[in-house]
Amino acid sequence: MANIIPFRGLRYNPTRINGPLDSVVAPPYDVIDFDQQEQLYRVSPHNCVRLILGRQYDGDGPTDNRYTRAAAFLDQWQDEGVIQEDVQPAFYVYEQSYTIRTGHPAKEKTLTRRGMLVALKLEPFGTGTVFPHEETFPSHKADRLNLMRACRANLSPVFGLVQDPEGDLTKLLQEATAGLKPVADLKEDIPVTDKLWVVDRSETCRKLMEAFRPRKVFIADGHHRYETACNYRDERRRNDSTPYLKAEKYYDFVLMMCVPMSDPGLHILPTHRLVHQPLTLADLKAKAGALFEIKEAGEADLVALAESAAGPVRFGLACREGRQILTAKDSVAKAMQDLAGSKSNHWRELDVAILHELLLKKLLGLNESHAKGNGVIAYTKAVDDALKRVKPHGDFDFAVIMRPTRIDQVCEVSETGERMPHKSTYFYPKLLSGLVMRKL
Repeated sequence: MANIIPFRGLRYNPTRINGPLDSVVAPPYDVIDFDQQEQLYRVSPHNCVRLILGRQYDGDGPTDNRYTRAAAFLDQWQDEGVIQEDVQPAFYVYEQSYTIRTGHPAKEKTLTRRGMLVALKLEPFGTGTVFPHEETFPSHKADRLNLMRACRANLSPVFGLVQDPEGDLTKLLQEATAGLKPVADLKEDIPVTDKLWVVDRSETCRKLMEAFRPRKVFIADGHHRYETACNYRDERRRNDSTPYLKAEKYYDFVLMMCVPMSDPGLHILPTHRLVHQPLTLADLKAKAGALFEIKEAGEADLVALAESAAGPVRFGLACREGRQILTAKDSVAKAMQDLAGSKSNHWRELDVAILHELLLKKLLGLNESHAKGNGVIAYTKAVDDALKRVKPHGDFDFAVIMRPTRIDQVCEVSETGERMPHKSTYFYPKLLSGLVMRKL
C-alpha cells in the first residue's frame, strides 16, 4: 500500500530572493559538474546548490565542511524569510513541458509530464510496494546521509513512477489544479518549462491519498536518496529520546515526485557508449557474427533505432569503416542463459544486459565497469554526438547506439527484486531541486 500524506513545503519566497525563481533552483546534485556548480554559485547568493552540493575547501574538517555550511545556509535563509514553510499541509502538482528532437532530419516535438510531490511512507525495498531498478553505491549514500544529518531536510525529491493502468491518476492530477494559478512558472535553458501548483484543499487531498493507496511505486531516479532516507529514519529511531512505537514521524516519510505511468510525457532516453578499443568490421563479424545479424546502416537508421524499442534486440555500431546494425539471433537467448542463468528472463532480455554481458564482455573482452573507471568508455545521449566522436573525426574507436529501455521493462525487472545494469535508464527531463523542500 503506497502511503502518502500532504506536507508543509519549504519554498523560496519570491519577494526575498535576488532575482527570478529560476536563479535559485538547480538540477539534481548528481548531474552537476564543477563548471555548473561554479555557475550556479554565481547566478544567485541564494541558489540551492549551496544546500545540495556545496563547495569543498582544503581546510574542511569535522566542524566546518560542505554539510555544516549547507545547514547554516538553510537556517540563515529561513531566519531571513528567503525560504518559508507553508502554513497548510499540501500536495504539490509539478508539471514539466519540454521539447525533444525526433527523426532524421530532426523535427521538434513538445511533451508535457505531470506528477505530484508527496511525503511517501518509507519502507525497505522488497518488503512492500516500493521497488528499485538501479544499483546504489555506498560512497554516494554516505555523502547524502551526512547532508541529511546536518540539514534535517529532504532537499531534492526522489522520482517515482506509480501504477495507473486506467489513467485515473492522470485525470485526478488535472482536476486537482482546476481553477488554481501556479505558484511557480519558470523556464530552464534546456529548454524546459516548470510549473508548480499548491493543492491544499482537504477534500482533494483525501481523494488523492485514497487513489494512491492500492498502487505500487517504482523508483525512476533518486535511489541513493531513497535508501539514505531509510538509513536516516533508522538512525533517528535509535537516537530518538521518545520510544518509537507506531506513531508516524516526519522522518518516516520521504519527499517524492509521483508520476502516473499513463502520463504521455514520460520519456526515457537511451545512453550510447563510446569506446577506446580498436575494432574493425572484420573483427566484429568474426566475434559477433554467430549471434548477431550484421547489416550496413545509415545515420537515419541509427536515429530510428535509438527512438524505438520495438522488435528484437538491436544495437547500432559506428566505427572508422562505417555504420552497422546488429540484430540479435535466436541463439542470443541461449548465450545469455549460459552467462547469467541466475537472472530472470526479464533481466536477460534487456538490451543493456545483453550489451554488458554478451557483446562487450564476452565477445569483445571489455568489462564496462572496469573500462569506465579507466576512461575506456564514455557516454552520450545524442546519436549525432556519438557519431562525431568516433574516428577519424573524434577520439573513440567505436560507438554503440542503444535503444531506450521501456517503462514496462523497468517494472518487470524491479518486481523480480533485481537491479538493472549501469546506465540503463535516463528519465528526461530531470526534476529541479529547490522548488519544494521538506523539513524533517
